[in-house]
Amino acid sequence: MIGKSRRTVYVYLRGHDERGIRTHIPDEVVGKVMSMLPIDEVYEVLEGFNTKNYTPNDIIGILSKAARDPEFRNLFLALASKILGDYLRGTSFKYVVTKDDVEHYEKLISQTRSKVTSKEHIAYLRRALADLGYELTPEKLKEYMLELQSENVNVARHTSYPLKVFIKEIIRPRDPQLAFLLYTSFKTPKGKTRYKPPALSLELLKKVYSEIEEPGAKAYFRILAETGLRTGELFGLTLEQVDLDRRIIYLMKDNQTKRAYISFIHEKTAQWIRNWYLTYREDFVNKYIMSLKKLKEANKELQDIDEEKWKSKFFPFSEDMIRESIRQAMGRVGVEFRLYDVRSFFASHLAKQGVSPLIINILQGRAPPQQFKILQEHYFVISMEELQKVYEEKAPTLQ
Repeated sequence: MIGKSRRTVYVYLRGHDERGIRTHIPDEVVGKVMSMLPIDEVYEVLEGFNTKNYTPNDIIGILSKAARDPEFRNLFLALASKILGDYLRGTSFKYVVTKDDVEHYEKLISQTRSKVTSKEHIAYLRRALADLGYELTPEKLKEYMLELQSENVNVARHTSYPLKVFIKEIIRPRDPQLAFLLYTSFKTPKGKTRYKPPALSLELLKKVYSEIEEPGAKAYFRILAETGLRTGELFGLTLEQVDLDRRIIYLMKDNQTKRAYISFIHEKTAQWIRNWYLTYREDFVNKYIMSLKKLKEANKELQDIDEEKWKSKFFPFSEDMIRESIRQAMGRVGVEFRLYDVRSFFASHLAKQGVSPLIINILQGRAPPQQFKILQEHYFVISMEELQKVYEEKAPTLQ
């Protein structure tokens, strides 16, 4: 079936010929085998290993062998590219910002800009990096800048300057190709032009939701659609910030562009999170925490990993995995939109339900804290209970 004799196939499986010389499995042979057998059966044939019994330690062992053995590495890369191509391409376009990177930037900007300008640039950069989780990808940068631009063009413009300089001066010397992709992923906003998101419907989001296969991505998309929060706010959410009994999400942000204090969760969603998602999440954390510690011990470059902080995250999964899983679900439905567009859908949905623009701004964290306080004290008296009632009656729900 693969156009090779039994003897040749046996040599491939054994890894060397009668003389003890290592053999190379041609890419076309790997492709034919993979087209006829599931990936787990291919791996079992090649390595005598049943993938149903795999552990994270096996993954570390495989990576270690791939680093030492050129032939095994070629096979590993061929299989990984075939099965995980989209995921690998996504993660290869990521830059993880370190403390040294930020300090290097601050030193550079202090030497080339006035004291006032450098202070402003540093403040905007630090805020942007915090919002982005200190991980830069072309998709995240583009989405983040569109989000800023939709809320405040001036803030978006002032944020773009230090980001561009950071990419050019700090990232480019280390990775020119990635720096080019990051630098060109967004433009410095000019004038008062605002991004216009596509019109999304509740039924369309329900279809995408039903097609999401990965549990962590499914939970993320559900909460995103039902709260209209910023994508970065959800990725950075911790367990302590989610009160399932009161069905409140405490965001507690207070700066120039991020105004959110609280958001709410539908009762059915709170039950679903408690009874289904948290169980899955706990199993995931317990399964990988020891491997994370071992990986940290074995790699000096990973010493900054804080496993306790990772354990406290409401979504302890790879952001790339979540985005890719949702993107694949969109593909199966036959649509494509940015996660940021879901925030616009939430506002549009509430407006169609007759909800006041002021309440929509409050629910989405757009109302400045001081303004909200003045409204409560003098013009617009509304309690948290009343606000939650509006949410429960008018906010979209995927189930």
